Amino acid sequence: DAWILEQDCCLSERIINEYRGLNLSHPPRLNWVNSAQKALASLQNESYDMVVTMPRLSDMDAFLLGQEIKRTHPQLPVIMLAHSSIPDRACYVGETRPPGIDHIFAWTGNTDILLASIKAAEDSRNVDHDTEFADIRVIIFVEDSPVYLSLLLPILYKELVRQTQAVMREGLNEEHRLLTMRARPKILVAEDYEKAMALYRHYEPYVFAVISDVRYMRNCQLDAEAGINFLKTIKRDRFDIPMLLTSSEPSNADKAAEIPATFVDKNSP
Repeated sequence: DAWILEQDCCLSERIINEYRGLNLSHPPRLNWVNSAQKALASLQNESYDMVVTMPRLSDMDAFLLGQEIKRTHPQLPVIMLAHSSIPDRACYVGETRPPGIDHIFAWTGNTDILLASIKAAEDSRNVDHDTEFADIRVIIFVEDSPVYLSLLLPILYKELVRQTQAVMREGLNEEHRLLTMRARPKILVAEDYEKAMALYRHYEPYVFAVISDVRYMRNCQLDAEAGINFLKTIKRDRFDIPMLLTSSEPSNADKAAEIPATFVDKNSP
């Protein structure tokens, strides 16, 4: 996996080019270790901003590794890259995922997934400061499927950057261009109803838009209409927030119209 990430995908080069494109001078550097114990030892000796793990490690369960990391570094983002051949919930038993892993992404060889996960971690870390001091807007994205999360999140970030660049005036100097790019809306990811509602309540004055799946966990159970109820709650509070309901079941388009919200079929190209 490490060889494929670096050699086949030119991962370091892609990350550096992405950050240069945003005029950001400090792209993240990658440090590879081949066991969970070496990862834990590295965290004791050096400072890191994120941990990326594959699901099958030689010396420790990946979720146990995440729990060990959270015990000493509770705020450190830990993400898992699982192969796309693994079903959505094959990485854990039952509907409730064990603690330790913040997000699971389906690794298909596309480096955009890792870039999007870095941006998501940055947004989560910076959102409190940026909303308080600069009134930065927030987009809430609710999706519990690693496959669809991996497909949609890179698209959202690319579109945010493209639209931000499109609205920049030609007369802006370089400093203003940099500030405009950094002032793009933050994307905050939630995978269950409680986390989504907590994000909405906390950042309600800054919420710019809401994108939600239909079926995900609510009160530790899979709720077939969690996303619909979530959007209806927001609509009662704020009629002016744009909403997008995403589903792999086309029949949910009628339920989206009742909210009302725009509907997108996940099976559509």
